[in-house]
Amino acid sequence: MNELQNLIPLAVGMMISPLPIVAIVAIVLAPRGRAAAPIYTTTFTIVSLVFLALGAVFSANSSSSSTSGSSSTVSFVFAIIITIGFALFAVLSWIGRPKPGQTAKAPSWLAAIDNVTPLSAAGLGFVMAITNTKNIPLALKGGALIGDAHSSLPITILLCVVVAIIGSLALIVPALIALSTSDRVIGALQRVKAEMIAHNAVMMTVLFAILAANEAAQVVHHLVS
Repeated sequence: MNELQNLIPLAVGMMISPLPIVAIVAIVLAPRGRAAAPIYTTTFTIVSLVFLALGAVFSANSSSSSTSGSSSTVSFVFAIIITIGFALFAVLSWIGRPKPGQTAKAPSWLAAIDNVTPLSAAGLGFVMAITNTKNIPLALKGGALIGDAHSSLPITILLCVVVAIIGSLALIVPALIALSTSDRVIGALQRVKAEMIAHNAVMMTVLFAILAANEAAQVVHHLVS
């Protein structure tokens, strides 16, 4: 049960996702943003929940079919894989950052969001979730930790839902802001969008490095315990 405290950094790591946040801000600023934003956010959250559930089921089944001394094997393996993966992503993100004097290019799909519909918002939320190189391993690892806790089914489901919601808070808040028509709020969102596009590579490099260090600490903990 003590391993569940590690869900906090995992959920926060899921929450910080620059491109999905840029997308929700762009949707909010679109003409049909009020209708599209909740659908985009809900789809993204559901996909995260599915991966959390898969991690929990796989871990619980693995633990129940193995000896009591190896109940955390799945989460340990996830920690090793995620450490290596995030370290590699950090290096690639840093290498791919805009060079001094260059302007960061906005993704090509961003221009099409002005014409977003509820249906296309659902599709975008799905694509953003399943192509997120950061959130999928974090969700699987989080699910594995939940499965290792061997809680009752209602508690397991509740934990998965809570982590999925926390991991999507950075999208949920702008979706709620979509209800506002304040010029000040709209201006602030436009600035957020521009800054996140400009600094996406650096933010992701730092985030990947932090997540790799956190997972490496978990690997060391497993080895010495």
